[in-house]
Amino acid sequence: MNELTGSKGSLITDTQSLREIAPLLENYFGITLGYFTNEIELSTGKHAAKAIREDHGIYLPTNRFDYQDYMELFGQTSLLTDRLREALLFVAYIIMDRKFNEEDLYEQGYWEDWNTYKGEWAKLMLFMEHMEQRASIPVKKEELSPTSITFRADNGIIEKTTIPNTDNWLFRLIRKELADYFPDIQTAEDALLELNRRKPSAGAKRMNAVYTIIEYGIYRMLHEENAIPEKPDTPNELCALIHDFTRLTGCYPTNKGWDGNYSPDLIRVGLQYTGKAVRKIGEKRIPKFPPVGFGTVHIVTDNIIRDEFF
Repeated sequence: MNELTGSKGSLITDTQSLREIAPLLENYFGITLGYFTNEIELSTGKHAAKAIREDHGIYLPTNRFDYQDYMELFGQTSLLTDRLREALLFVAYIIMDRKFNEEDLYEQGYWEDWNTYKGEWAKLMLFMEHMEQRASIPVKKEELSPTSITFRADNGIIEKTTIPNTDNWLFRLIRKELADYFPDIQTAEDALLELNRRKPSAGAKRMNAVYTIIEYGIYRMLHEENAIPEKPDTPNELCALIHDFTRLTGCYPTNKGWDGNYSPDLIRVGLQYTGKAVRKIGEKRIPKFPPVGFGTVHIVTDNIIRDEFF
């Protein structure tokens, strides 16, 4: 792979480097070479599908991405080989220079399940708080009936059952089992803030969607490319890399502590949730950018000629 160089306002690479880095970008982040169509065609004066098969220098003008800032953070990171470092550099370029359509991301709905669960958790927190306050009023305590819960099965069967909630044991159990999945919603006040944030005027949701793709993509890439050991699964160094990279690229969620209060446990929670969803639903659940194509071309990778749609 040829050395990629950069300066303020530009990156300089070549089609050979793009071809060699393409499997990492696509496998772990969904970024196909079609994302670089404009840069390839402006640099070569040829259709991207043809130019990518040839050897050309490629000029990537940058508006927001700063090569020096990136290298200062990740140039000496022991977790990254030169190849992985270059892959993440291209990912950062795509994110920071907005080389994707946010509406396309939302159509895939990778984070909709998480948003739904988080919203339901906020509502449940308020319900539990309300029920606990009722139970704490001596005058009404004798009048309270046991907590009634309705179960709805996948086959549509609905059954209402009654569970005694003596000393709030049920609510304590629910918090113990689920609270770690939602570290930013631990109290009724947190729940109210979350539900208010979900009103149509809420602002930070779109970039937070990108975060899920990036955190899980980095996690998979470093594991599957043998950059980190299997145990521990999410070492502090990996969490720090994800934190620093997403802070640099502007997609680190505010609810994880944009004020700089970094905690590796906040990173681990998101990775655990996404990992569980992928194991349950399968590879189609892996969050990625939607593919962008410019045609069918022949790519030589590891001496194997394959047809690829970029």
